[in-house]
Amino acid sequence: MPDWTIPDNLQELVDADEGGIWEDARWEPVLLSVMGSTSYGGRDIPLAWQVEFQPEGELFAAPNAKIAALGLEPDGYGWATLIRSVFTKYHPEVSDELQFGDTESATCVVWVESESSCRLLMQVVWSLIHGS
Repeated sequence: MPDWTIPDNLQELVDADEGGIWEDARWEPVLLSVMGSTSYGGRDIPLAWQVEFQPEGELFAAPNAKIAALGLEPDGYGWATLIRSVFTKYHPEVSDELQFGDTESATCVVWVESESSCRLLMQVVWSLIHGS
């Protein structure tokens, strides 16, 4: 797993981007994005931390077979269900932070409101994809 290194000037980078997003592709096939000026449930969220990936291709052959064996569809929704389950098992104290509203069949999208929760989320997602 790549080192978790977030720029010290992250807020400045987000603010300077036209779309208000900073992205880190070092986690490929997972894209890490940090978005500013977000609101959810009537609350302003200074930075939303998101991971997203498309569960397809050779890299996903083995993990998708395991997901199917669990009775889940190996698509974005199946992955979201698995991630929620594993995250809740190992990190119940922050599992209510997981948001899956942008997930669709082709893409699993999960976001949280803090860097620390996103780091845990990335560890879970990475281990599920890479089997470690």
